[in-house]
Amino acid sequence: MTIRNPFDLPEIRLVLASSLTTDDLTRCVRVCKDWHASFLPYLWRKVDIHQKTSKQPTLALLQQHRHHVRHLTYQEKAPDDHRSLHFPALTTLHFVVRNHNTEMVGNQTSLVHLKLIGSLPYKIDWIPSVGLPNLKSLTLTGITVLSQDEDTVWNLFSRLEVLRMYNSTISGHSQLMKRDWRIKDLTLSRVGGMPPMDQLRWIEHCTHLKRLSWRFRLAQGDAVLMEFLQSITANTWPELEELHNQNFLATDQQASFIISKMQRVLGLSIKYSQPFKTALRTHFSWIKILNITNAPGNNTAFIIEILKSCPQLEIFEADEVQDCDAVVDDTPWACECSLSDLKVQFRPKREEQRGLFKRLSKLRNLERLDVSNWINRLTFAWSPGWIN
Repeated sequence: MTIRNPFDLPEIRLVLASSLTTDDLTRCVRVCKDWHASFLPYLWRKVDIHQKTSKQPTLALLQQHRHHVRHLTYQEKAPDDHRSLHFPALTTLHFVVRNHNTEMVGNQTSLVHLKLIGSLPYKIDWIPSVGLPNLKSLTLTGITVLSQDEDTVWNLFSRLEVLRMYNSTISGHSQLMKRDWRIKDLTLSRVGGMPPMDQLRWIEHCTHLKRLSWRFRLAQGDAVLMEFLQSITANTWPELEELHNQNFLATDQQASFIISKMQRVLGLSIKYSQPFKTALRTHFSWIKILNITNAPGNNTAFIIEILKSCPQLEIFEADEVQDCDAVVDDTPWACECSLSDLKVQFRPKREEQRGLFKRLSKLRNLERLDVSNWINRLTFAWSPGWIN
């Protein structure tokens, strides 16, 4: 066969397909039979179902193309006639739980990532009555995990590598301390049914943790912090690289101690009484996520130092930069090619504002910028189009 156009090659079409929108893919499948065969799997790879919109796949179409679906999201509860659907290649499911409509979840034995959302304002009682043998990541939001069948629940949980719980409740946790946990990425945010100290004892059993994000409801920060420091001293989590906790109010010495016990800090967000600069500097070369908000005093120089010294920094959150002379100078920021999310309250003088815009425009991969306090105080009429 003579190749007259690069798009005659299926390999080229497959590379192109991964970058196209749904509308673009819809047009491509209508070009010819060859293009239809190449682009149709990508058109059905990711399906987002929202009952309030008119563009919804029918049940017959879902049945016909179910073997192509890899990612499936229900923005509202799934229709009753979807309960028996089975997607043999489905790896990711976002599902709104209502009225015990979890039968469909149990049919998806290929699932790797599952996100369950309780239909607000009600919390849904849910027990995983199926094995889900390939499940590695589970996110629960507004879900109450019942205690009638703890073995079933914790058998599922103990196989996970990623567990994230938001505003959820664990009813019955007597088996938590009796199991080996594989979890590497754990988020517990306002989890009910377990006092913070019991949550910490569970976390201590997750010895393979690489990332911990923890926010508890009750004001027991000091006692829990002391217990946490003891666990750090005992090297309970030798692989821990990322720590986020806004309940701890650590002193400079305590924060420095935590960092010193982490072999490699990729992400950090904790409250502290003074900047723990010396300990943090040793991780500048590889740190990716950093939140140093709520630090007392003027930390302008340290914020600028971070921006100029962290070449892999992707997400950065800090308080005010009161003196922008160092921001608008010619010294390049080390993170110009990596930073995607920036939240800093700059306080530029009138003559510094254009220079600050020029500096921010050099952030090549910036996707989210929050400088709202400054934008509201601009003293000249110029608004760059790339800021949303």
